[in-house]
Amino acid sequence: MNIRIIATPHIEHYTLGLYGELARKTQVTLISLQKYDIPAKQLIVPRVPLPGKRTSLRNLVLRWISKNYDIIHVNSSLDGVAVKNLDKLVVTEHGFPDPSVEEGRSKKLYQHEQESLIKLSENGVPIVAISHFTASEIKKKLGIEVSKVIYHGVLDIFRVKSPRKAPGAHTVLWNSRLIRFKEPFVLLEAIHKLKNKQGFLVRIRGDGPLRGEIAEYIKRENISDLVSFVDPAPFHQLSSIYRSASIYVHTCSREPFGLAVLEAMASGLPVIVPRSGGAYEVAGNAALTFNPGDSYDLAEKLEALMEDPELYEKMSEKSLKRSSEFSWEKAAEEYLKFFDKVISQ
Repeated sequence: MNIRIIATPHIEHYTLGLYGELARKTQVTLISLQKYDIPAKQLIVPRVPLPGKRTSLRNLVLRWISKNYDIIHVNSSLDGVAVKNLDKLVVTEHGFPDPSVEEGRSKKLYQHEQESLIKLSENGVPIVAISHFTASEIKKKLGIEVSKVIYHGVLDIFRVKSPRKAPGAHTVLWNSRLIRFKEPFVLLEAIHKLKNKQGFLVRIRGDGPLRGEIAEYIKRENISDLVSFVDPAPFHQLSSIYRSASIYVHTCSREPFGLAVLEAMASGLPVIVPRSGGAYEVAGNAALTFNPGDSYDLAEKLEALMEDPELYEKMSEKSLKRSSEFSWEKAAEEYLKFFDKVISQ
Protein backbone atom coordinates (compact mmCIF):
# COMPACT_ATOMS: atom_id res chain seq x y z
CA MET A 1 0.00 0.00 0.00
CA ASN A 2 1.67 3.24 -1.16
CA ILE A 3 0.02 6.20 0.55
CA ARG A 4 1.84 9.51 0.77
CA ILE A 5 1.31 10.86 4.29
CA ILE A 6 2.12 14.28 5.70
CA ALA A 7 1.84 14.43 9.49
CA THR A 8 2.43 16.44 12.63
CA PRO A 9 3.85 14.75 15.75
CA HIS A 10 2.49 14.11 19.23
CA ILE A 11 4.36 12.95 22.36
CA GLU A 12 7.68 11.22 21.73
CA HIS A 13 6.46 7.67 22.51
CA TYR A 14 3.66 8.00 19.95
CA THR A 15 5.72 9.77 17.29
CA LEU A 16 8.54 7.23 17.41
CA GLY A 17 6.14 4.30 17.51
CA LEU A 18 3.44 5.16 14.98
CA TYR A 19 5.37 7.16 12.40
CA GLY A 20 8.37 4.88 12.72
CA GLU A 21 6.18 1.93 11.70
CA LEU A 22 4.25 3.86 9.04
CA ALA A 23 7.51 5.03 7.46
CA ARG A 24 8.60 1.40 7.07
CA LYS A 25 5.42 0.66 5.13
CA THR A 26 4.79 3.79 3.05
CA GLN A 27 5.93 7.38 2.38
CA VAL A 28 5.77 9.61 5.47
CA THR A 29 6.83 13.23 5.88
CA LEU A 30 6.80 14.66 9.39
CA ILE A 31 6.61 18.40 10.08
CA SER A 32 7.99 18.85 13.59
CA LEU A 33 9.98 21.01 15.98
CA GLN A 34 12.75 18.42 16.38
CA LYS A 35 14.28 15.47 14.58
CA TYR A 36 13.17 11.95 15.56
CA ASP A 37 15.10 8.72 15.08
CA ILE A 38 12.68 7.26 12.54
CA PRO A 39 13.00 6.55 8.78
CA ALA A 40 10.49 9.24 7.79
CA LYS A 41 11.37 12.36 5.83
CA GLN A 42 11.38 15.21 8.35
CA LEU A 43 10.92 18.95 7.97
CA ILE A 44 12.02 20.89 11.05
CA VAL A 45 9.77 23.94 11.24
CA PRO A 46 9.36 26.08 14.39
CA ARG A 47 5.86 26.86 15.60
CA VAL A 48 6.38 30.63 15.56
CA PRO A 49 3.51 33.10 15.03
CA LEU A 50 3.49 35.11 11.83
CA PRO A 51 3.05 38.89 12.18
CA GLY A 52 -0.42 39.98 11.16
CA LYS A 53 -1.67 36.40 10.66
CA ARG A 54 -3.67 34.07 12.93
CA THR A 55 -1.46 31.10 12.18
CA SER A 56 2.06 29.79 12.73
CA LEU A 57 4.92 29.09 10.34
CA ARG A 58 4.46 25.33 10.86
CA ASN A 59 0.79 25.44 9.96
CA LEU A 60 1.52 27.62 6.93
CA VAL A 61 4.08 25.06 5.69
CA LEU A 62 1.60 22.24 6.39
CA ARG A 63 -1.08 24.03 4.37
CA TRP A 64 1.32 24.81 1.52
CA ILE A 65 2.81 21.35 0.94
CA SER A 66 -0.17 19.17 1.91
CA LYS A 67 -1.52 19.30 -1.66
CA ASN A 68 1.31 16.93 -2.65
CA TYR A 69 0.11 14.16 -0.31
CA ASP A 70 -2.73 11.64 -0.19
CA ILE A 71 -3.38 11.93 3.56
CA ILE A 72 -2.83 14.73 6.06
CA HIS A 73 -2.68 13.21 9.54
CA VAL A 74 -2.64 15.62 12.48
CA ASN A 75 -2.72 14.96 16.21
CA SER A 76 -4.39 18.18 17.25
CA SER A 77 -7.49 19.90 15.95
CA LEU A 78 -5.48 23.14 16.17
CA ASP A 79 -3.27 21.83 13.36
CA GLY A 80 -6.33 20.50 11.55
CA VAL A 81 -8.06 23.87 11.18
CA ALA A 82 -4.98 25.17 9.35
CA VAL A 83 -5.52 22.63 6.56
CA LYS A 84 -7.51 23.60 3.46
CA ASN A 85 -7.78 20.14 1.84
CA LEU A 86 -10.28 18.72 4.33
CA ASP A 87 -11.07 15.71 2.13
CA LYS A 88 -7.50 14.46 2.81
CA LEU A 89 -7.49 15.25 6.53
CA VAL A 90 -7.61 12.78 9.43
CA VAL A 91 -7.44 14.00 13.04
CA THR A 92 -6.43 11.77 15.94
CA GLU A 93 -7.90 13.14 19.16
CA HIS A 94 -5.74 12.07 22.09
CA GLY A 95 -8.25 12.96 24.75
CA PHE A 96 -11.37 15.05 25.03
CA PRO A 97 -10.41 18.74 25.17
CA ASP A 98 -12.08 19.89 28.39
CA PRO A 99 -11.27 23.46 29.50
CA SER A 100 -12.79 22.78 32.93
CA VAL A 101 -9.84 20.58 33.97
CA GLU A 102 -7.18 23.16 33.07
CA GLU A 103 -6.06 26.53 34.39
CA GLY A 104 -4.60 29.74 32.96
CA ARG A 105 -3.25 29.64 29.41
CA SER A 106 -3.94 25.89 29.11
CA LYS A 107 -7.64 26.54 29.75
CA LYS A 108 -7.83 28.94 26.80
CA LEU A 109 -5.86 26.49 24.62
CA TYR A 110 -8.26 23.65 25.46
CA GLN A 111 -11.23 25.90 24.66
CA HIS A 112 -9.73 26.70 21.25
CA GLU A 113 -8.96 23.01 20.66
CA GLN A 114 -12.52 22.03 21.55
CA GLU A 115 -14.00 24.61 19.18
CA SER A 116 -11.64 23.50 16.41
CA LEU A 117 -12.58 19.83 16.85
CA ILE A 118 -16.28 20.66 16.61
CA LYS A 119 -15.67 22.75 13.48
CA LEU A 120 -13.70 19.96 11.78
CA SER A 121 -16.32 17.37 12.65
CA GLU A 122 -19.09 19.58 11.26
CA ASN A 123 -17.09 19.75 8.01
CA GLY A 124 -16.99 15.96 7.75
CA VAL A 125 -13.38 15.42 8.84
CA PRO A 126 -12.95 11.88 10.26
CA ILE A 127 -11.87 11.76 13.89
CA VAL A 128 -9.86 8.85 15.32
CA ALA A 129 -10.05 8.23 19.08
CA ILE A 130 -7.41 6.38 21.09
CA SER A 131 -9.84 4.38 23.25
CA HIS A 132 -13.52 3.55 23.43
CA PHE A 133 -13.67 5.57 26.65
CA THR A 134 -12.32 8.62 24.81
CA ALA A 135 -14.80 8.06 21.98
CA SER A 136 -17.69 7.97 24.46
CA GLU A 137 -16.48 11.14 26.21
CA ILE A 138 -16.19 13.01 22.90
CA LYS A 139 -19.71 11.90 22.01
CA LYS A 140 -21.11 12.80 25.44
CA LYS A 141 -19.40 16.18 25.82
CA LEU A 142 -19.20 17.44 22.23
CA GLY A 143 -21.81 15.42 20.35
CA ILE A 144 -19.13 14.13 17.97
CA GLU A 145 -19.29 10.57 16.66
CA VAL A 146 -15.72 9.39 16.09
CA SER A 147 -15.00 7.43 12.92
CA LYS A 148 -12.54 4.92 14.36
CA VAL A 149 -10.87 3.79 17.58
CA ILE A 150 -7.21 2.80 17.22
CA TYR A 151 -5.17 1.83 20.27
CA HIS A 152 -1.59 2.94 20.83
CA GLY A 153 1.24 0.43 20.84
CA VAL A 154 4.26 0.19 23.10
CA LEU A 155 7.90 0.69 22.11
CA ASP A 156 10.23 -2.29 22.30
CA ILE A 157 12.59 -0.44 24.68
CA PHE A 158 10.00 -0.99 27.42
CA ARG A 159 9.41 -4.70 26.80
CA VAL A 160 10.99 -7.39 28.97
CA LYS A 161 10.85 -11.12 28.27
CA SER A 162 10.31 -12.56 31.73
CA PRO A 163 7.86 -11.71 34.52
CA ARG A 164 9.13 -10.20 37.75
CA LYS A 165 9.96 -12.13 40.89
CA ALA A 166 8.54 -10.63 44.08
CA PRO A 167 11.24 -8.42 45.65
CA GLY A 168 12.06 -8.19 49.33
CA ALA A 169 11.35 -4.44 49.33
CA HIS A 170 9.08 -2.57 46.92
CA THR A 171 9.32 0.64 44.93
CA VAL A 172 5.97 2.08 43.86
CA LEU A 173 6.04 4.33 40.77
CA TRP A 174 3.53 7.01 39.74
CA ASN A 175 4.18 8.76 36.41
CA SER A 176 2.00 11.59 35.11
CA ARG A 177 1.42 15.34 35.02
CA LEU A 178 0.97 16.94 38.43
CA ILE A 179 -2.52 18.33 37.86
CA ARG A 180 -5.81 17.62 39.68
CA PHE A 181 -7.22 15.74 36.70
CA LYS A 182 -4.58 13.05 37.30
CA GLU A 183 -5.68 12.65 40.97
CA PRO A 184 -2.21 12.31 42.55
CA PHE A 185 -3.54 12.86 46.08
CA VAL A 186 -5.42 9.55 45.89
CA LEU A 187 -2.02 7.84 45.92
CA LEU A 188 -0.57 10.15 48.58
CA GLU A 189 -3.54 9.55 50.87
CA ALA A 190 -3.17 5.79 50.35
CA ILE A 191 0.53 6.01 51.26
CA HIS A 192 -0.34 8.02 54.37
CA LYS A 193 -2.55 5.11 55.45
CA LEU A 194 0.37 2.71 54.93
CA LYS A 195 3.10 4.92 56.41
CA ASN A 196 3.75 2.57 59.34
CA LYS A 197 4.35 -0.35 57.01
CA GLN A 198 7.97 -1.32 56.41
CA GLY A 199 9.75 -2.25 53.19
CA PHE A 200 8.54 0.12 50.48
CA LEU A 201 9.24 3.49 48.86
CA VAL A 202 7.24 5.66 46.45
CA ARG A 203 8.65 7.59 43.50
CA ILE A 204 6.67 10.31 41.73
CA ARG A 205 7.71 11.23 38.20
CA GLY A 206 6.14 14.28 36.62
CA ASP A 207 5.83 18.03 36.83
CA GLY A 208 3.03 20.54 36.92
CA PRO A 209 1.26 23.18 39.01
CA LEU A 210 0.57 20.79 41.91
CA ARG A 211 4.22 20.01 42.62
CA GLY A 212 4.50 22.53 45.44
CA GLU A 213 1.23 21.45 47.04
CA ILE A 214 2.29 17.80 46.82
CA ALA A 215 5.65 18.58 48.42
CA GLU A 216 3.86 20.39 51.25
CA TYR A 217 1.51 17.42 51.78
CA ILE A 218 4.44 14.99 51.91
CA LYS A 219 6.16 17.14 54.55
CA ARG A 220 3.01 17.84 56.59
CA GLU A 221 1.94 14.20 56.76
CA ASN A 222 5.44 13.00 57.68
CA ILE A 223 5.89 10.70 54.69
CA SER A 224 9.10 12.31 53.38
CA ASP A 225 11.03 9.16 54.21
CA LEU A 226 8.69 7.19 51.91
CA VAL A 227 7.88 9.52 49.01
CA SER A 228 10.31 11.30 46.68
CA PHE A 229 10.25 12.96 43.27
CA VAL A 230 12.13 11.43 40.35
CA ASP A 231 14.65 13.86 38.89
CA PRO A 232 13.81 15.05 35.36
CA ALA A 233 15.22 12.62 32.80
CA PRO A 234 15.24 12.42 28.99
CA PHE A 235 12.86 10.05 27.25
CA HIS A 236 15.49 7.40 26.49
CA GLN A 237 16.00 6.89 30.24
CA LEU A 238 12.32 6.26 30.96
CA SER A 239 12.55 2.50 30.50
CA SER A 240 15.17 2.29 33.27
CA ILE A 241 12.85 4.22 35.59
CA TYR A 242 10.13 1.61 35.08
CA ARG A 243 12.64 -1.19 35.63
CA SER A 244 13.84 0.34 38.89
CA ALA A 245 10.27 0.10 40.24
CA SER A 246 8.33 -2.98 41.32
CA ILE A 247 4.70 -1.73 41.27
CA TYR A 248 3.00 0.84 39.07
CA VAL A 249 0.02 2.87 40.32
CA HIS A 250 -2.27 4.95 38.12
CA THR A 251 -4.87 7.17 39.79
CA CYS A 252 -6.61 9.13 37.01
CA SER A 253 -10.16 7.79 36.66
CA ARG A 254 -10.79 9.65 33.37
CA GLU A 255 -7.52 8.89 31.58
CA PRO A 256 -8.02 8.96 27.78
CA PHE A 257 -5.72 5.98 27.22
CA GLY A 258 -2.99 5.31 29.76
CA LEU A 259 0.22 4.91 27.77
CA ALA A 260 2.28 4.91 30.97
CA VAL A 261 0.19 1.98 32.25
CA LEU A 262 0.89 0.05 29.05
CA GLU A 263 4.62 0.82 29.26
CA ALA A 264 4.71 -0.29 32.89
CA MET A 265 2.95 -3.54 32.00
CA ALA A 266 5.41 -4.17 29.15
CA SER A 267 8.16 -3.67 31.73
CA GLY A 268 6.66 -6.51 33.76
CA LEU A 269 5.28 -4.34 36.56
CA PRO A 270 2.05 -5.36 38.27
CA VAL A 271 -0.27 -2.37 37.86
CA ILE A 272 -3.08 -0.91 39.94
CA VAL A 273 -5.64 1.28 38.16
CA PRO A 274 -9.02 2.85 38.98
CA ARG A 275 -12.04 0.92 37.80
CA SER A 276 -12.92 3.47 35.09
CA GLY A 277 -11.46 5.38 32.16
CA GLY A 278 -9.03 4.52 29.41
CA ALA A 279 -6.39 3.05 31.74
CA TYR A 280 -8.95 0.50 32.96
CA GLU A 281 -9.83 -0.29 29.34
CA VAL A 282 -6.17 -0.75 28.43
CA ALA A 283 -5.22 -2.85 31.45
CA GLY A 284 -8.28 -5.09 31.21
CA ASN A 285 -8.27 -7.95 33.72
CA ALA A 286 -4.47 -7.81 33.97
CA ALA A 287 -4.56 -5.12 36.68
CA LEU A 288 -5.64 -4.90 40.27
CA THR A 289 -8.37 -2.28 40.39
CA PHE A 290 -9.75 0.10 42.99
CA ASN A 291 -12.84 2.27 43.27
CA PRO A 292 -12.10 5.62 41.59
CA GLY A 293 -10.93 8.21 44.09
CA ASP A 294 -10.95 5.70 46.97
CA SER A 295 -7.58 5.90 48.75
CA TYR A 296 -8.62 3.22 51.27
CA ASP A 297 -9.29 0.74 48.48
CA LEU A 298 -6.02 1.67 46.77
CA ALA A 299 -4.11 1.18 50.04
CA GLU A 300 -5.62 -2.30 50.39
CA LYS A 301 -4.58 -3.26 46.84
CA LEU A 302 -1.06 -1.95 47.39
CA GLU A 303 -0.72 -3.87 50.64
CA ALA A 304 -2.00 -7.06 48.99
CA LEU A 305 0.62 -6.84 46.23
CA MET A 306 3.42 -6.11 48.66
CA GLU A 307 2.51 -8.89 51.10
CA ASP A 308 1.61 -11.71 48.70
CA PRO A 309 4.54 -12.84 46.49
CA GLU A 310 2.34 -15.32 44.62
CA LEU A 311 -0.17 -12.59 43.73
CA TYR A 312 2.67 -10.26 42.74
CA GLU A 313 4.21 -12.77 40.32
CA LYS A 314 0.81 -13.71 38.89
CA MET A 315 0.04 -10.04 38.15
CA SER A 316 3.47 -9.54 36.57
CA GLU A 317 2.73 -12.42 34.18
CA LYS A 318 -0.67 -10.90 33.39
CA SER A 319 0.95 -7.54 32.65
CA LEU A 320 3.31 -9.05 30.08
CA LYS A 321 0.56 -11.06 28.43
CA ARG A 322 -1.83 -8.11 28.17
CA SER A 323 0.82 -5.66 26.92
CA SER A 324 1.81 -8.10 24.17
CA GLU A 325 -1.62 -7.48 22.59
CA PHE A 326 -0.61 -3.87 21.81
CA SER A 327 1.98 -2.96 19.19
CA TRP A 328 2.79 0.02 17.00
CA GLU A 329 2.94 -2.32 14.01
CA LYS A 330 -0.69 -3.26 14.63
CA ALA A 331 -1.63 0.40 15.10
CA ALA A 332 0.13 1.37 11.85
CA GLU A 333 -1.73 -1.34 9.93
CA GLU A 334 -5.06 -0.07 11.28
CA TYR A 335 -4.20 3.51 10.35
CA LEU A 336 -3.18 2.50 6.82
CA LYS A 337 -6.46 0.65 6.30
CA PHE A 338 -8.36 3.65 7.60
CA PHE A 339 -6.38 6.08 5.43
CA ASP A 340 -7.11 3.91 2.39
CA LYS A 341 -10.82 4.05 3.24
CA VAL A 342 -10.70 7.86 3.51
CA ILE A 343 -8.94 8.14 0.14
CA SER A 344 -11.46 5.89 -1.60
CA GLN A 345 -14.50 7.82 -0.36
